[in-house]
Amino acid sequence: MKKHFYLFGIILVTVAASSCKKTFEDKPLELLTIDYIFDANDPTGDQASKWLTYIYSRIQTGYSRYNSAPLESISDDAVPSADGNGNWNVIRGGYSPISTFDDTWGICYNAIREANVFLANYQRVPWADSSRKVWFPNEARALRAYFYYELVKRYGGVPLVGDKVYNPTDAELTQLQRNSFEECINYIVKELDIAKDSLRPDASLANRTTDADFGRMRKSVVLSIKAKVLLLAASPLFNPSSTPNKPYTGYASYDAGRWKAAGDAAKAVMDLNLYDLEANPYTLVLQRANKEHIFFRTSDSRVSNTYAYYMSPVGFAPSGTKSEGRVSPTQEFVDAFGMKNGKPITDATSGYDPAAPYAGRDPRLERTVFYNGAKWLQRAIETFEGGKDKPNNPTVAPVQTQTGYYAKKFCANDSSSTNYTNTLYRDNGFVPAWCIIRYADILLMYAEAMNEYSGPSTAIYSAVEKIRQRGGLSPYTLTAGLSQSQLRDVIRNERRIELAFEEQRFWDIRRWKIAKAVYGTMLHGVTITKNTNGTFTYTSKEVTTPYFTDAMYLYPIALKETQVNPGIEQNPGY
Repeated sequence: MKKHFYLFGIILVTVAASSCKKTFEDKPLELLTIDYIFDANDPTGDQASKWLTYIYSRIQTGYSRYNSAPLESISDDAVPSADGNGNWNVIRGGYSPISTFDDTWGICYNAIREANVFLANYQRVPWADSSRKVWFPNEARALRAYFYYELVKRYGGVPLVGDKVYNPTDAELTQLQRNSFEECINYIVKELDIAKDSLRPDASLANRTTDADFGRMRKSVVLSIKAKVLLLAASPLFNPSSTPNKPYTGYASYDAGRWKAAGDAAKAVMDLNLYDLEANPYTLVLQRANKEHIFFRTSDSRVSNTYAYYMSPVGFAPSGTKSEGRVSPTQEFVDAFGMKNGKPITDATSGYDPAAPYAGRDPRLERTVFYNGAKWLQRAIETFEGGKDKPNNPTVAPVQTQTGYYAKKFCANDSSSTNYTNTLYRDNGFVPAWCIIRYADILLMYAEAMNEYSGPSTAIYSAVEKIRQRGGLSPYTLTAGLSQSQLRDVIRNERRIELAFEEQRFWDIRRWKIAKAVYGTMLHGVTITKNTNGTFTYTSKEVTTPYFTDAMYLYPIALKETQVNPGIEQNPGY
C-alpha cells in the first residue's frame, strides 16, 4: 500500500499538469507541487478541477477489461474462445496472493488518496463559481465511497484511512489494519448520505443529451451506488443465515432488515422519476445519454465499431478486417433465456423444440448471443461444424467458438447492414464509455431486496414485469401466486439475461453464495452438424468444469500488500 499511495501521487501531479493551459517554461514538470494544482491565485480552479476529473478516470471500464474479454468469460455464462487466453487460468483456479487477477487494490487506494488530497486542498482555491466549492468536494467524497465499495465487494473489510493523506515516510502506513465489513459498509453509506444533497442537480432527460457533465456524481448516482452497497451487504455471502462470518468477511449474524434497507435505497432512485427503460434496447449501445443510464463512466463521447470486430463470429470480415469472436457463451447461459411466451424452455407447454432450439425464444437471446442460423450482416451465421463461423481450420480462423455461440451484447442491430455500426465502445486511444448502473438494474435490485425481506408483492411483480415487457415477452406477466423461492429464481434469472455481460453475473453468483455450485458443474456448449437435407442436429458437448473453493468467494490480497503492511490479515484460505 505504501508504494501505491506514494508513487501515484507523483505521477498524477505530472499527468494533471500536462493537460493544463499554463505554460511550463518557467518551471520544470518534475517540480510541480500541490500549490500549483490548488492555486490560490486561480479563481477558475482549472487545475483543481482537472485533478477531480482525473479521479473519475480511475473508475474501471468493462467490455473487454480483463485479458481482452469481459469478466463474464470467467463466470458460468461464457468462456474465452482462445485456448491461450489468460482467463482460462482463472477458470482453472490459477490465482493466489502471489499471482492475482482483477486486482484493484492499488487502483482503488490511489483514487481514495487522490480524493483525500482534493478534500484537503480544495479550499485553497478562490472559487469564482461558488457552486463548484460545494459540488466538487462532495463529488470527491462520493467517488471515495464508490472506490471503497469496489474494494469491499472483492476483499471484504479493508483499511479505512478516513481523510488522512499519507506521506511515503509515515510509519502508520505499515501498521494499518483491516476494518470490519460492517464498519466499511457503515462508512460508505454515511459518506454517500453526506454527499447526496450537495451535488450538481440531476439533469432532466431533455437536458441529459447535451449535458457535458453527464456521468459526474449527482444525487441519483449516489443513491444508486448506495442501493448497490446495501444490496451487497444484505446478500448471503456477507449476511449469513447460519455460520457467522469473521468481522472482515461479513456480519456476525443474519438481519432481514438489511434487505429492507437495500430495497428502500433502490425505491428512492425509482421515486426520483428521472429514469425509465428505453423502448429500444439498442439505444443503450448507441447513445451515451438516454433515459436508462444512471451511473456512466465518463469518457470521450465518440464511438467506433471496434467492439463488433472483437465479438462477431470469425467468418465475418467487413471492410477486409476479420472478426475475432473472442467470447463463447455457454449452453447454460443460452438455456436461461425462455420462450417469447414467457415460459422457461423446461416447461412442457412452452413450445420449445430441441430440433429448432432458437425458434420462438425470448427476443433478448437474439440481441445477446450469436447462434447458428441467426442473421448477421445479411447472411445466416454458420456455427455448425465446418461452417463459415466454425471452419475447424486454424489457417482460416485460429480462434473460434468453444461452445457453438459467440457473444453479441453491445453490438448494434446489424443483421441487415453491410458493415458494423459504431457503438459506444472505443479502442483507439480513448477509454471506452461504460455504464455501471442503469435503471433496469435498479428495478431488479428493488425486486430482489423486497422479495427477500417480505416475499412477493404487487410492486415486485410490477418491477420485474416492466423489464420483461421491454424485453419483448408476450405475455410478459408473471404467473400469479409465486412463492418467495419461486420469485427469487425468476428475479435471479432476469438479472442473468437482462444484465448479461454487464459485470453483474460474476458478482451476483458470489454475493448469492452459489458460485461453488454453478462452477462445480460441467459447463456445456453445442456441437451442430449440418445434415444433407439442410437440417441441423444439435448435440450437447462438455466444455469445462471451473475450479472454485469457498476461499474464492473473496479475492486474495496481493502478497506485495501484506509484505509491505503486515497488519493486513489475508483472507481465509489463501
